[in-house]
Amino acid sequence: MDYKAGLLVFTTLLVGSLALPRPKDDVSVFFQYNANGRIVGGTEAAVGSHPHMVVLSSGLLVRSFFCGGSLIAPRTVLTAAHCIGAVTISIIGTLSRSLRVTVGSHHHDSGGTTYKVASHASHPDYDWFTVKDDIGVLITDTEVAYSSLVQPVAITYDYIDGGVPAIVAGWGRIYDGGPASDVLLELRTTTIDSKDCVELVHQADIEWEFGIHTDPRAEVCTLHSPGFGTCNVS
Repeated sequence: MDYKAGLLVFTTLLVGSLALPRPKDDVSVFFQYNANGRIVGGTEAAVGSHPHMVVLSSGLLVRSFFCGGSLIAPRTVLTAAHCIGAVTISIIGTLSRSLRVTVGSHHHDSGGTTYKVASHASHPDYDWFTVKDDIGVLITDTEVAYSSLVQPVAITYDYIDGGVPAIVAGWGRIYDGGPASDVLLELRTTTIDSKDCVELVHQADIEWEFGIHTDPRAEVCTLHSPGFGTCNVS
């Protein structure tokens, strides 16, 4: 089945970047990101089925997982701008020295190979309030060693419309207010036609006063069924 790689990057990025540590390791109060990101209705992914998935963690004495991302090149990790902001020292604009990226792990708190981060960049139009253009990259200090468990995900620049099979994956909360999954989860879904997506979001805005909109040129809509999917609510 032909899964659009660019969509895979985008959806796994969104889910992985909103994941949280288990309650015993939860230091989310120290980070400026939404604590309710989650993947709902997913099943455990096969080990090695998403070799591009990256764990982001921070902490000197006790390390804690706070976000995820996708490996797209030997030294480049695609992640969310809000994740980068969570570990950026605002006064001087540099990343926390304790930030690490871990590749090749099925669990967010063990296994894999860890690398330091040398630099970063976020989308210049990122808006933390509307969560638009929420994308950025981290550059590791050395090249990531590829293996059967560590591979970059290919990126497509093709326009993605409705009816395309897609996969979302991550370690997010498995239900509202619940713990993060210890193992990588996945959910198979399908993209929604851009016009239908705009209309659905518009209707939701009217009904629930979300105050949001969608831009089909920059965003992808997916749907599985009620009770299954990814969400990030306040």
